[in-house]
Amino acid sequence: MKKISVIDWRIDDIMGEYIRGVVVKLHLTHEQEVMFKKNYGCTRKTHNELLNKYKTKYGEDSTKIPTKKELNQFLKESKKELPYLCETESTSLQQARDDLHKAFKNSLKSKRHNPPKFHSKKKTRPSFRQTIQKEKRPVKNNTVTLRKYGKVTFSTSVEYLDLLNHPNTKFNNITVYYDGLNHYASFNIKTTPPEQLPLTKIHIGCDINSNKNGWLVTSKGQKEFFDIYHENQMIKKINRLMSRCRKGSRRWKKLQKRLQKWYNKRTNQLKDYIEKLTYNLVKKYDTIIFEENYNTIKILIGGEQNMIFPLSRFIKRLKDKFQLYKPEAEGVQFVKSHNTSRTCHHCGHINKELKVKTRNWKCPKCKKTFDRDVNAAINILNRWFNGD
Repeated sequence: MKKISVIDWRIDDIMGEYIRGVVVKLHLTHEQEVMFKKNYGCTRKTHNELLNKYKTKYGEDSTKIPTKKELNQFLKESKKELPYLCETESTSLQQARDDLHKAFKNSLKSKRHNPPKFHSKKKTRPSFRQTIQKEKRPVKNNTVTLRKYGKVTFSTSVEYLDLLNHPNTKFNNITVYYDGLNHYASFNIKTTPPEQLPLTKIHIGCDINSNKNGWLVTSKGQKEFFDIYHENQMIKKINRLMSRCRKGSRRWKKLQKRLQKWYNKRTNQLKDYIEKLTYNLVKKYDTIIFEENYNTIKILIGGEQNMIFPLSRFIKRLKDKFQLYKPEAEGVQFVKSHNTSRTCHHCGHINKELKVKTRNWKCPKCKKTFDRDVNAAINILNRWFNGD
């Protein structure tokens, strides 16, 4: 069975433990599925009601952060006004309240975080979160016990099943969500840190591209390709078929499930690829150097845009894995990106006439022939060594 990737982690210095997330697939009965979907809707409704009461009290453009006591009072009022909220699991509504309070605090701390917005049914992923009582273990073998919903069976790999059943594993909370086809549970757990990887004293430079030569090229000549062309073509095909059907018909609903399946497959492939590639890079190298001003790139396959690759997520996972597996290593470093492709790494001559489409070029001074991207990756590595 395919392993479920790690969602998140952080080191806990006091306890000597680290927090991670493990996702499992749930297998629900019909009654449980109905109750879950009701809880999804009530959690979203709670968020919107609390936000609406806040804006009614303080105004649309207010920057004041409400206290937990105020939000709790809003929650009590909402339960009186909407009695059906009391029919769902209570801690999930309290978690929605706490998430809203955290969103207000984050919007004040950094400009990157926008003020809280209303959750729409179409754009918000259906989910709810339950807390775990201290010294209680919700998992036994392949069964998880959820408040109000009873025992639910799940499936995952043997490795993660053993981790969830380990006596030293402590559970913080459980997030249940729906991806349009299946229900999943994400366990937030505390466990012992994994063994650290040995230092290799090997460093590489990495050049990021948007061409057929590989989206990532290293100074060692390694080229990385990520191809989901088939998945994209299937998504386009199903969208064309859906456009010919009446919306809401039986065939339209059947195609909608197929479409969601391909969307999920594409997303899971990307997550799995990033997790495996980042771990392998951290295992091999102590320092990985990139150019500054990275964001996203368009990966091309056969001259056609295949996808927009999330570079920010990729580099963040690299930093996380260095902190977890090699905290003493240099980790991810950055250098200036000016003329990395045009500069000959052998003699230092800058070829100002080099065009963007030229993938291989010959240095006019030393007569050496280079692969454009490998040459750029070597220059990136050399700039870090020279402290530029």
